[in-house]
Amino acid sequence: MARANDEIEAILQEYADLIAITGGDAFRARSYEKAARAIGGYHADVATLDPKGLREIPNVGKIVEYLTSGQISAVEERRQSVPAGVRELITIPMLGPKKAMVLYEELGISSVDQLLDAVHGERLRDLKGFGEKTEANILHGIALMQKAGTRILLNAAMDAAEQVVAELSGIEGCRKCTYAGSLRRMRETIGDIDILVAADSSAPFMDALAALPYTAEVIAHGAKKTSVRTTKGLQIDLRVLPPDSWGAGLQYFTGAKAHNIRTREIAVRQGLKLSEYGLFDVETGERIVSSTEEGIYERIGLPWIPPTMREDRGEIAAALRGELPVPVAEDDIRGDLHTHTDLTDGLAPLEEMVAAAAARGYSYYAVTDHAPDLAMQRMTKEKMLAQRDRVRELDRRHKGMRLLHGTELNIGPDGDVDWPGEFLAGFDICVASIHSHFNQSREALTRRLVRACENPYVSVIGHPTTRRIGKRPPIDADFDAVFAACARTGTALEINAHPERLDLGDEDILRAKRHGVLFAIDSDAHSTTHLPYMRYGVGTAQRGWLTKDDIVNTWPLAKLRRFLRPTA
Repeated sequence: MARANDEIEAILQEYADLIAITGGDAFRARSYEKAARAIGGYHADVATLDPKGLREIPNVGKIVEYLTSGQISAVEERRQSVPAGVRELITIPMLGPKKAMVLYEELGISSVDQLLDAVHGERLRDLKGFGEKTEANILHGIALMQKAGTRILLNAAMDAAEQVVAELSGIEGCRKCTYAGSLRRMRETIGDIDILVAADSSAPFMDALAALPYTAEVIAHGAKKTSVRTTKGLQIDLRVLPPDSWGAGLQYFTGAKAHNIRTREIAVRQGLKLSEYGLFDVETGERIVSSTEEGIYERIGLPWIPPTMREDRGEIAAALRGELPVPVAEDDIRGDLHTHTDLTDGLAPLEEMVAAAAARGYSYYAVTDHAPDLAMQRMTKEKMLAQRDRVRELDRRHKGMRLLHGTELNIGPDGDVDWPGEFLAGFDICVASIHSHFNQSREALTRRLVRACENPYVSVIGHPTTRRIGKRPPIDADFDAVFAACARTGTALEINAHPERLDLGDEDILRAKRHGVLFAIDSDAHSTTHLPYMRYGVGTAQRGWLTKDDIVNTWPLAKLRRFLRPTA
């Protein structure tokens, strides 16, 4: 199921961590982090490339070694010098490799349980660089890790589900096949995957799932349901429905439990019974409707409710009042306003990113490489102006897609951004984001974001809470005050579509919308393979009940330009 790219990405990232743990050169560690991202974001499966194709990828020697031997000797050597327990500790969000090594060397801590005991026993406070705040951060990081548990990111679940759907759809007798459950609702993490098939006979599909090459364990095998665990530890549940029960089954296995309870209550009040097999008359037992979701909802007096909104957040009451919004769709997106190239920490050159964006049919596309306050990116005014010239030249060539030259500014500890106003005035768009100093006080973080909103050249606040799902918690700011500032200043909030971020999340989107905030859905792409992440940002926006009117990059370019430069 997984490409060799994913395995090599993980081992190169581990090597970068091992270099950091053992006090190796920071820039060397950084180079391997970038190489890991390059492999993970590479468009082709590296296991299928010939020598010429492999030479186009960084650290090709280590890739070849892994493909031929199944390991990388340099990584094996580093592993010998770093205890396994320390490698476990660095998986804790907010605990870096250096602190993990100190904990091992000074206190002999080599497991999460030992670390919890040490924190509760206040034994960390005597260590240099540790204190009460560090303890609180560690506890929060462990809680994040435990909360994530066996749940996986949305894109990983989607990749697995779409592969299974493709496999089962090709089997003779398959009328319909799709994924359901929390994946269809586009939740940010997925516990297991629900697959539905409509067919007259279930056996061929149950047998096929059990026999797939990436099935590691068959948990249950039956006529109505088969559950397997993949080689990556992901559980997949398959149910085969009679074709004439498809709509009822899809509705039943998609909605959150609370949503389904409400739809069943509405049915009961009408003398009906709703199950995965259909909508039935309670008195006669007659099946009234079952073949389509639309038919199910219509018969109980509701319009069809989009899957992403089936969370019992008021969608049924809104539907009954005729006030259910039409959520933004991926086809509504006219362009991407936050992307990177290899000028900073992206993986692909400008020309490749532009070509990939044009292939997606966008009307416009913004390049927003990092500004200089992120020192590791080594940005200068000269480099940025040279890129602008290249963007303008490419813009003249791409008749069907307009190019915008922008930058992602760093919001400093006091709310200032990298460049002065006279330089920022030359950009088509400025996205501003927090990249450091996450542990400031609530008041300082709030003031910092509000000041960025008040900067007349900042159009979008990027990944506003800075969270990385399962790795870093949101910053502790008064976001209602930030949302109010955005509404007041006309600054859009980003819905960062990268599956590790999905920032803003759906609940924050719902709150921000009540303040009258505008939004931008962006991929934050660092390679051409990241541009399709837009679908996850759109799904998150749908979960936040946003329409296309709420999203600035659904607007025509002329309207967008007026938003980006209201005084122009």
